[in-house]
Amino acid sequence: MKRTCRVPGCTAEASSRYNPYCSNHKARLRRHGAVDQEGITATNLKPYLGKVRARVEKNRDNPAWSQLDGRWLGVVDHARTVIASYERGKASIRYEVKAAHEVVKVAQTVSPREVVEVVLSMFMMQELEPRRFRNDDAFRVQLTRRVRALANVNAGEFYDHRTNKTRRVYRELPSKAVAMIGYWLVQAFGAAGVRIARMEREDEERERNERLELYKALESLT
Repeated sequence: MKRTCRVPGCTAEASSRYNPYCSNHKARLRRHGAVDQEGITATNLKPYLGKVRARVEKNRDNPAWSQLDGRWLGVVDHARTVIASYERGKASIRYEVKAAHEVVKVAQTVSPREVVEVVLSMFMMQELEPRRFRNDDAFRVQLTRRVRALANVNAGEFYDHRTNKTRRVYRELPSKAVAMIGYWLVQAFGAAGVRIARMEREDEERERNERLELYKALESLT
């Protein structure tokens, strides 16, 4: 007996007897972390990246930024340790080794500060637009995708004859490798990311209250 996809409203046939989703939703789950998660693009992230950079510039001499750079370098060092252990012939988890190679690829072409800015921007988006992310798994997948997108080595290009444009396509990783990278990033930056995101929310609320007070004062003018 044929089974239909579990996603509400989808009438496509399930991809296999063991998978509850159709091929399309199965691919979306693997690529985005949830069957109904939309991919976070560079354009989506740009406003938050601007806010993070403005905060860095405003507090240029604060040691927090160099410490966060060091957190990324710590992730890279851990990845290199995983790879070295594998190359020495020690028993290793395949997807962890794959994740480690991807982290090192990013580190070879991208500065630590670029990674830090993108990671903090993602945490800020999660705080200010929580509906963007269906669940924590989806957030970690999107976080990993945006960090990997910083490195050109992780992308290929093809010409789309329908739009007459060259499109960039990111090479997909095994879902467990993506989850591993996301876990490393959250472990390294989670506390700082949440703190800076909440500072931004507090600043926005304070500015909004100041505007309301100004409007009220103007209304009382005679």
